[in-house]
Amino acid sequence: MKQKKIKEVAELQFDLLNLFHKNFSKAFHEVGDGPYNLNKNQKRAIMVIGMKGEIIPSVLGEYLDLQKGSLTSMIDALEEEGVIRRRGDPEDRRKTLISLTENGREYRNWLTGEIQAIVAEVLGKLDEDEIISYQESLENMIKFFKKLDERN
Repeated sequence: MKQKKIKEVAELQFDLLNLFHKNFSKAFHEVGDGPYNLNKNQKRAIMVIGMKGEIIPSVLGEYLDLQKGSLTSMIDALEEEGVIRRRGDPEDRRKTLISLTENGREYRNWLTGEIQAIVAEVLGKLDEDEIISYQESLENMIKFFKKLDERN
């Protein structure tokens, strides 16, 4: 029974990812460049780093599903743009922490507004009850994913 449920869940996840990307990933493509000419993954990195405050590169790579080489190149480019900074972890000298600069925080605020406008356009096609249901579903999924993270 458990294996059958796992198979069904795997199918649902695939459907969810495809539909989510179809409806919402365009937000990262359609957003103008603002003061920086960043690609989709760089924009996503800015969002993740801003959400976390400080993050080590390997965890950022997990969020973005990027391999070490690609991740390092992206971090270098973002640092050159002046939107992120690296610093040594005071608790573990082997680790590097990445955070947003003031310019990075300003860019993230601008980017958040642009993305919210696109999401509002997409969700504007739904009625209020559907939006509430979607929000509750997202909240439940986030709780579930956090629980999975705790078990890793």
